[in-house]
Amino acid sequence: MSTSLDEARAEFAESLRRLAGLRSEALVHAFGAVPREDFVGPGPWKILVLPDVAYRDTPDADPRHLYGNVLVALDPSRFLNNGEPATLARWLDAFDLKAGDRFLHLGCGVGYYTAIAAEVVSRSGRVLAVEVDATLAERARRNLGRYDHATVVRGDGTDLEKAAFDAILVNAGATHVPPSWPAALRPGGRLLVPLTVDLPDKDVV
Repeated sequence: MSTSLDEARAEFAESLRRLAGLRSEALVHAFGAVPREDFVGPGPWKILVLPDVAYRDTPDADPRHLYGNVLVALDPSRFLNNGEPATLARWLDAFDLKAGDRFLHLGCGVGYYTAIAAEVVSRSGRVLAVEVDATLAERARRNLGRYDHATVVRGDGTDLEKAAFDAILVNAGATHVPPSWPAALRPGGRLLVPLTVDLPDKDVV
């Protein structure tokens, strides 16, 4: 690979602008600035390109392998990944985050996408990251240590401060929206919940 790491990040951010139709310049800048390799652990990595269902191994530990629209395995035995950048970018862009906003990330994983949001809301904003898995929560806490306006807590997100956030992203399996989530929004706040549903058996018409 002849492209430098900085160039790879910049090209990655521009590719997400096209793939996800991003409107936010601050979000594009954030994707070009946050080092994904600092969050997903040392390589080589197992990566996945949708719609494939099988991981492939990167040939080495060069971080430039991470700067594509790829999922990166955090725990392949559980099919637990650092999610697809274009999808998460599209969701974050829908919030139209601004400097000074208060952002809540439920199911933050290792904190990579939380860091993207933290870059956008800047130090004048506030970010709260919640993760139920103890190991992931500790990794996120370490990874987000450079952001003094971001806090990581371990929990399930059911005990939230009311009317505290401008935007809430639920990045975890949810089958319904508990009342505590919309109650945690400020007036005019935005809540995005990708719902988990049971798909019918393929043999059932």
